[in-house]
Amino acid sequence: MADGLLVAYETQLRARTPPAPGPLGAVFEQDGPIVQAHFGTHGTVDHRDLPGSELGTLVRRQQETFADRGEPVEWKVHASDPPDLAQHLVAAGFTPGWERHVLVAPIDSLSSAPLTLPVGQRIREVQFREHALLARIQAMAVASGPHRTSLAESDADGDAIGWGRSLAVLELDGRARAAGWAVLVDGTEFVSIGGMTAPEPAFLTGWLAWIGLRSRHPGSSRPLGGHRWRYLVAEATGELRAMFLAAGFQDVTTVRSYHWSPPNPPARERPVVLVFDDPEGEKVWERFASQWDFSTETQVHQELVEPPKSVTWHLAAIEEDDAAIAELESIVQRGLRVAVRPGERVYALHPNTQGYHFDPRRTGGPGQPRTPRCAYPDGGDHRLYTTADLRLGTFGDPWGQTLCVFGSDLLAEVEDDLTTLLGIVLRRGGHPVGNVWSFGPDGHNVTGP
Repeated sequence: MADGLLVAYETQLRARTPPAPGPLGAVFEQDGPIVQAHFGTHGTVDHRDLPGSELGTLVRRQQETFADRGEPVEWKVHASDPPDLAQHLVAAGFTPGWERHVLVAPIDSLSSAPLTLPVGQRIREVQFREHALLARIQAMAVASGPHRTSLAESDADGDAIGWGRSLAVLELDGRARAAGWAVLVDGTEFVSIGGMTAPEPAFLTGWLAWIGLRSRHPGSSRPLGGHRWRYLVAEATGELRAMFLAAGFQDVTTVRSYHWSPPNPPARERPVVLVFDDPEGEKVWERFASQWDFSTETQVHQELVEPPKSVTWHLAAIEEDDAAIAELESIVQRGLRVAVRPGERVYALHPNTQGYHFDPRRTGGPGQPRTPRCAYPDGGDHRLYTTADLRLGTFGDPWGQTLCVFGSDLLAEVEDDLTTLLGIVLRRGGHPVGNVWSFGPDGHNVTGP
């Protein structure tokens, strides 16, 4: 049984490149048998089979790649890896870190019978707006690590949105005593237990019910072409490992981490960061709404107060033209890359839903994560690109079918290209220039001043 579980673990979870879109702000690259994960702030190395020779050369090549990116790297060595791999890592300057057991259980073999908790205790899902509780859980997670996947990394990956993660808390008389988080691993048959702050079997019972619900939900991921999730995987030592073993998990291997950092300090934030119920993102929206006299309360077309240094185009010329819309996004993204200050973040926001902030110079290029698309107002939603100070950006209005670009630095980079693509300038500095968009019998027609 354990051998079969190890085969499933090795073939599905090791050297894995996640299906798109994958973890937020991450890039995965292949170097022979090696899969490198680059997060901008750090990176990881994983693999299955390695060549029996030239391991030292392979290790040094990974170091060079991560040094070029300025990313510290973690290399996980499993008991099944070549016995001299660890020696080559140490010789290259890697430092040994934590060691844990990898535990796997077939989901069908685990008891789903509800556990009777002591009086005053309960297990429940954490809601995303429980800010004080989430801060408390983050503190517990840091104090109890390391985990298979830290809660902070899970949040940065974007696991907090959608259906793919369960974050549960054990409360005693209303106060958080322990927490645990588990993630459906897209494209596999595995559910990964990212971590537990204390060995509480009741979390397992809750996750089995959650997995059952997700398997039946029409909006959930469908692993391996639609097959159900079959396995739970965890990493643990000590009392937490003992709890997993008692619940029916099996030790399949051990894993030890090795760490190396380039000389220069790494970036503090990923190239793309989720803005999800985030106070700073909300403040940007509030400042924008105030300055532009904008409201999402009504779909009546508004007379927005566009900035003096702005140009507004009509978008009907590219409506339902995917290639042209992609070109619009590309023009704006190239302009942002040049116009923003080094290290400055740009917000990509939609009202009433999650958005992002990102560094345009660290996205959209070779070996970089994709830039969030936020220029064209598709789906009937407004779209806003802006620096935090509202100095420059774009605003896409689906009700007026317009794109406004504001800020002289950005306009200098994009105005000619956007005019070539879109054709008609409607307003400059918020004032009509005399062009009128009309719909004639032969389609779209433009009447000039």
